[in-house]
Amino acid sequence: MYVRRNGAGRTRRIATTAGLASAALLVTQLALVAPASAVPGLMLKVTGGPSNSDWKTTNAQCPVGTTVLGGGGRIVSDNGNGQVTMDTMLPLFGGGGYSVTGREDGNGFGGDWSITTSALCAPEAAGLETRTQLSDNNSNVGKTMDVECPPGKKVLGLGADMSGGMGRVVIDDLRPSADLTKITVAGMEDGGPDYLDNWTMVGKAICATPPAGLVRVTGFGTLDSNTPKTAVARCPEGKRVHGVGGEIDNGQGEVRMTAMWANSSTTVTVTGAEEEGGYGNSWAVKAYAICA
Repeated sequence: MYVRRNGAGRTRRIATTAGLASAALLVTQLALVAPASAVPGLMLKVTGGPSNSDWKTTNAQCPVGTTVLGGGGRIVSDNGNGQVTMDTMLPLFGGGGYSVTGREDGNGFGGDWSITTSALCAPEAAGLETRTQLSDNNSNVGKTMDVECPPGKKVLGLGADMSGGMGRVVIDDLRPSADLTKITVAGMEDGGPDYLDNWTMVGKAICATPPAGLVRVTGFGTLDSNTPKTAVARCPEGKRVHGVGGEIDNGQGEVRMTAMWANSSTTVTVTGAEEEGGYGNSWAVKAYAICA
């Protein structure tokens, strides 16, 4: 287990995509009206990257004097549902922002696509630190692990990386626990031919002394075989989003998360889509908002 202070065998599941195209860099910043119980100075920064057919990373940078509390992203494409995966969703080293990397699946995707990344930023919260856990480096089809916060601290944000997966390993579960004392990360190889290379799963929990009124809110999607589908988690009245999580339920590696992001100051949206070959079983998406 690594601790960084911020100045900042077989089962299958997951994937990545949404709609809109963007060739130029788009940066917007929205200051959140923070109630007394929220982290003071909380703001949402959203960055859109270039649209092409290359694997790519888009970073949402926090303003000077602030550090990242949480973040997420989405794949933006006209027809890429299920063929592009977000295999890295992590806070930047030093807490300067949030980073999302997307890659096409094993047989590629002929269209252009881009990544929109969101970062939730604020002046450094009390007791803020990032805890990092690594899985074994091997070729197992699926891996799951927990990353715990120290006693007395709670999860504000979270992230994961499927290092070495090269688009064939997807983030299946990036979930804060109900009591916000830990996160669960799960990675799965996709539904294509067996992926023989070794890969490592990295999980990061952004922990802090909990602000008043900190809660996890869950948004449930429908359990059926339709694709794509979306779940939305909304903060209770008077609370704002501080962190983002998502999950594909029973995707078996043939459903990909195409969005897991704070699309407003009070909502988290998670979208899933089946691979282009389809998936015959019922599945669902879940969205998690960490609110205060």
